[in-house]
Amino acid sequence: MAKNRVDAEWLAILKNFADQYWDKELDEAHELFTAVYPSNDDKDYIKKTTFLDNAKRNKLMMLKALAQSKSGAIHPTGSNTMEEKTEAAKLLELAQKRIASD
Repeated sequence: MAKNRVDAEWLAILKNFADQYWDKELDEAHELFTAVYPSNDDKDYIKKTTFLDNAKRNKLMMLKALAQSKSGAIHPTGSNTMEEKTEAAKLLELAQKRIASD
């Protein structure tokens, strides 16, 4: 049995929720990203473009959380295996090398 049964059950609930809403949220993201910005002479140009950009950013964050839940790529705190931790450390090191070389 897992260390924290409640966390495991919560993750199952999140996965079920993500499975149900993924397609709807993805369709809404497509609509946001195809939305036309207001014309430059619109008196509320800044407000409307800021609202649209914030909506896009928030939708992407929501999709990321849903994708993690849907894929099961999240674990209760402290339950990552040593192999997962080692692989994550390798990927981080590669990313840091790429960033440093630019």
